Amino acid sequence: MKKAKVKALVLDKLNNAPVVLLEIEGTRKILPIWIGACEASIIAMILEQTEFARPLSHDLMLNIIETLEAVPEKVIINKIEDNTFYAKLILKDLTIPPEEHASSFLEFDARPSDCIIIALKSNIPIYVASEIVNTQTIELEESHSSDKEDEAFKRFVENLDINEFRKRLKKDSEQGE
Repeated sequence: MKKAKVKALVLDKLNNAPVVLLEIEGTRKILPIWIGACEASIIAMILEQTEFARPLSHDLMLNIIETLEAVPEKVIINKIEDNTFYAKLILKDLTIPPEEHASSFLEFDARPSDCIIIALKSNIPIYVASEIVNTQTIELEESHSSDKEDEAFKRFVENLDINEFRKRLKKDSEQGE
């Protein structure tokens, strides 16, 4: 499992669909995940540090979790099936004594976009299964300074051809079968 962070939110121009780009820590790899427009709007507002007058759905979820004496622990993007990513939200149940540590975690199946929003709002880590990192990521070109890294990423986003990426993934998965 590899740790990841939100690198950017971009638009798949071909399908007019939002894509969140996760950067795999310690690598030059980017994992694109297509998400819904509503979730993309929320992620964009979180990244821009926009304050809301009223709680959004994800704020409600976090308030309920806190009231039930649990805390978000981490997010795991754990599998992909039929071009759909799956994720788990892991909560720590604060009502369980520390000596029963193994049973103090609760796991919930969730959409990656919802998990990413909760991770951003609660500042918890995002992890990606190694198999997904090995088969679904794009490698950025090498650079040697942070300015060049920023430029390389900007070029990557500007030239992002989602259709070509999808073809490559399909070809790679067919070769792996």
